[in-house]
Amino acid sequence: MSELGQELKTAREQKGLSLDDLQKTTKIQKRYLEAIEKGDYNQLPGEFYTRAFIKSYAESVDLDFKSLTEQYPSDMPKIERQHIETRVTPPDGSENEQAPKKLRRNAVRVNNWSSLINKAIIVVFILIGVMIVYILVTQLAGHQSNPPSDQNNANSVQYKTDSGSQSSSKSHPSDSSSTESSDASSEQTLKQEKQEGNVTTYTLSGTEKFDVVVTAVTDNQAWFQAKDNQTGQSIAEGTASKTGQKSYHFDASKVQSLSLKFGNAPGTELKINGKKVAIPSHSTVQTVIINFNK
Repeated sequence: MSELGQELKTAREQKGLSLDDLQKTTKIQKRYLEAIEKGDYNQLPGEFYTRAFIKSYAESVDLDFKSLTEQYPSDMPKIERQHIETRVTPPDGSENEQAPKKLRRNAVRVNNWSSLINKAIIVVFILIGVMIVYILVTQLAGHQSNPPSDQNNANSVQYKTDSGSQSSSKSHPSDSSSTESSDASSEQTLKQEKQEGNVTTYTLSGTEKFDVVVTAVTDNQAWFQAKDNQTGQSIAEGTASKTGQKSYHFDASKVQSLSLKFGNAPGTELKINGKKVAIPSHSTVQTVIINFNK
């Protein structure tokens, strides 16, 4: 058992809590809680979730997670990226001498497919060009065959100009009132400004509200952290799950820039003022920054 796990266990026992009680409070499975107390982090789903589970455990027994991190740095898992190199060898352990030949064959097949695709694209462009020419020729022929009717239509429009102007002048008040009502009702906009790596930046404007809802949409737990991007002050943090607390709801209208970090982006749904915001899912860990212009 690690020193960190021993301190967590001691704090739990002093509060008179069993592992079953702690499982109901934190929504973390009992076997994961036992693994944390034993320091057996290999039983947990990953280093990122391990830190999140330890933080939830510590808060449930009234321990400061930041102090524990500084006191037991060696027992605290660190998030690292691993590069795995995969190499395939024949069953007898020898190098595959026929690989160059297979590669040449594959290269020839790729070249053949590329040639066929290029020819198909050329044929498609030719067909599109023929259709455009046909449409233009048809329209020109139609215009040349109908000049008298166009002239009659022009005369009839000229003849009805007075009555039309009167009706037009009568409709101006309603038009102006509709314009004023449309100007008065401005809608909010949430515009994506940029995306750099795992960080996506939005700008929210045209509204006084900044209502945030974070929801778990898969069976996996979805950890998140919300803080003031300018001061670093924490606003909200938690782990949403379908079996526990499914969503978190908080007001961020007092901050000018909100930073949202997600531990399970593909399994998380974000809504701002009731409208869904797309979270990139090319990586599990994602950060969304929303600059609020009231």
